[in-house]
Amino acid sequence: MSLFNVFNRNEEAKNRSHIKNLLEVAISDGELDDSELELIISIAGKFDITRNEVISIKENHQDIEFIPPSSYSAKVKLMEDLVKVLLADKKIEEKEIQICKELALKLNLSSMVVDDLISSILNSLK
Repeated sequence: MSLFNVFNRNEEAKNRSHIKNLLEVAISDGELDDSELELIISIAGKFDITRNEVISIKENHQDIEFIPPSSYSAKVKLMEDLVKVLLADKKIEEKEIQICKELALKLNLSSMVVDDLISSILNSLK
């Protein structure tokens, strides 16, 4: 296997992990709202992940390994995407916030970044 193929597989795995994290926040309140799913599909498209692949990730999310982003900017981007999904259905559930904060800590970020992002995104929507 060439080095290029190894790099591509690693990037694909990171991207699938990113989408898995978004789905886990979206379904943490017991339902996947259409607005959440459409936003996740839109974000997935930036990674060349199709709607069908998103559905497959949703159905098999427990089989997808968590792969943290390596750069600080990628970590912040993941957190931004998570908060956007959290806000997509216009209902902020404590469970969703808690999952985001736990993930922030896994990424060696302050859990306060979640509160800051929520405030920032809500203010930009006003």
